[in-house]
Order: sequence, then C-alpha cells, then structure tokens
Amino acid sequence: MKIPIRRTIIVNGSEWDFGRHIHDAALIGDTVIVTFLPDEGEPSILALDLDRTVLWSDLDLAHFPRDDDHLVMYSIAGEDPLSFYLDVGYIARVDVKTGALLEMQFVK
Repeated sequence: MKIPIRRTIIVNGSEWDFGRHIHDAALIGDTVIVTFLPDEGEPSILALDLDRTVLWSDLDLAHFPRDDDHLVMYSIAGEDPLSFYLDVGYIARVDVKTGALLEMQFVK
C-alpha cells in the first residue's frame, strides 16, 4: 500500500504547510531544512529559520546542480555537517545557515 506524500511538517508543535510534496525534512539547531519532490521552477531545498523566513534555497547556490533536461531531487544524507546526496554521484556538505559549500565528495 502506498503511503501518501505529505505536504506539511510539524516543527516544535506547529504545522508548517508548504503546499508542495515534501521528500525529507530535518530540524538542525534552529534551522529547518526541507527537501521537495522536484517541481518545475521551484526550489528543491529550502532552509528556514523558526520564524519561517527562508535563509537559502538550492536555486541560490551554484554548487547544487540543475539540469535543463530533468528536475533534480536531493536527499538529506547527514546533519553534522548538513549533507545532501546529489543525483550526479556526489555528497555535498554545506553550512546549515548559509548553504555555503564546505566539501564535495564523489561517492558513485
């Protein structure tokens, strides 16, 4: 039986509705990281503070690849440091507050 993909998460007891299908989410300190199922023109990763202000998205940062031929989905690989599996065979470790690249590791 398929489990419905959720559009909301619970953060410190409050429901956050993104109106989009969420792939993964994590609360790291006071930063919420959300990854989404790919959607044309929309970010696949959002980092938000606890006031729901967007700190950064994958669309803001060149080290998150985008491909004109297909939409890219990211998975959270770790929280300390924040890491993402990239579908091009790498793990990107980034600063949770800024999204700045700390390290890129080939794993494929």
